[in-house]
Amino acid sequence: MGPAVLITLGLLFLLANTSHWPFERTWPILLIVIGGVKVLRYVLTDSGHFNPGQYPAPPYGAPYQQAPVPPVASQAVEQNGTAANGASVIPPSPDAENGEVHNG
Repeated sequence: MGPAVLITLGLLFLLANTSHWPFERTWPILLIVIGGVKVLRYVLTDSGHFNPGQYPAPPYGAPYQQAPVPPVASQAVEQNGTAANGASVIPPSPDAENGEVHNG
């Protein structure tokens, strides 16, 4: 709408300066252009258009996938000895309190 109105205003002022038709007599053309743009917006489809803030669809219709999140070192250990990400956790031996660690 904006570009059409600006072009029409420019043409009407140019017409007023170069011919004997003043702007006071030609301004209704601006209303006709605004109405024409509104009719074209209603009639034409906007199926191929997308908002500037949107991203285009990924190729082959695949959905966007987020990058995997690396596990946090302080994840809680579940009851069966595995972390929330599925990695097995070896519990410390009872002698770990004395500084001795026995694995296995």
